[in-house]
Amino acid sequence: MKEDIFINRIVPNIYSDDLEQSKAFYRGFLNMDMIMDRGWVLTFASRTNPTAQINVLENQKKEVLHNERIFLSIEVSDVNGMHKKAKELKLDVVYPITNEPWGVRRFFVKDPNGATINLLSHNS
Repeated sequence: MKEDIFINRIVPNIYSDDLEQSKAFYRGFLNMDMIMDRGWVLTFASRTNPTAQINVLENQKKEVLHNERIFLSIEVSDVNGMHKKAKELKLDVVYPITNEPWGVRRFFVKDPNGATINLLSHNS
């Protein structure tokens, strides 16, 4: 195997029963840009780091979704501001904002598809 092959990015995929709710969450709450909308798949990217992306795919098979097992960590510049925004939007905060002993401040929020989003900032 060639040793000069590098991973450029890794993009998580989340299935959704409601793409409009996903648009509201990822664009509205997380302030991500929607860089692709094919009608059945949406790609959202960070405004400050465009390779940080999430795909949301329509649940076309109408299978029961098991997104509760998806757990994503997203580092943000202002975790306190994001926590305040989550509370204002009445999002499902499932782990309170906490200063962890390993040097991060974080909280968990559920996306509209059931995935858990760990929003965090490193303590200075």
